[in-house]
Amino acid sequence: MTTGRPDTYPAHPAVAGSTDPRAAGGTSDDPDARGGWRTDGPGEPTALRKAAIVLVSLEQSLAAQLLSHLDRAAVEAVTWEIARLDRVDPEERALALEEFYELGLRRLCFVFDDVVKLSDADLRAGFRGEDIETWALALAGASAAVRGRVLGALPVSAAEALRTQLENLGPFRLSDSEAAQLEVAERLRRLHDRGWISLPEPTGHEEVLV
Repeated sequence: MTTGRPDTYPAHPAVAGSTDPRAAGGTSDDPDARGGWRTDGPGEPTALRKAAIVLVSLEQSLAAQLLSHLDRAAVEAVTWEIARLDRVDPEERALALEEFYELGLRRLCFVFDDVVKLSDADLRAGFRGEDIETWALALAGASAAVRGRVLGALPVSAAEALRTQLENLGPFRLSDSEAAQLEVAERLRRLHDRGWISLPEPTGHEEVLV
């Protein structure tokens, strides 16, 4: 285990307004005794503890997004666990985050602007010539940094074709560009699901915001 001073985690803002499960009609002060939360083995942290560590280790907006996928009982349980979460060894935190990444956190959090964090190889693998109109419309509403990153990563011929498509795009509605960005992001997620590309880790995984 890491010998440095463990991180200290106060209550996370994303769940600050949630209800104490004891006040919500729970029958036990210990979340591990409710809802089937159990340790994976002797000395192993519970799934609930792992979830609490992940939530306090992410950006507030990302933590709130993850909580929005849970029902009330789960939110209450993890909120109470966060309140009990005092000191966590950095190694335990890293292992919990990696486990959640592998369970689909990368996929859930990936958005179009995250293409700037893809490797050149993954960007090339994710670009299909038949999708050039969708890519062009998506890039038209993106920042210059995103456009430059995509065009710089593609082979010269593909980059030139995409640049020409962009120049000939003409007037467009921002809503259409946003829809194209969602479509491209979902296509990249599906490629990740098939093991053809690797999505980046979610923004904020290296910081603990309090």
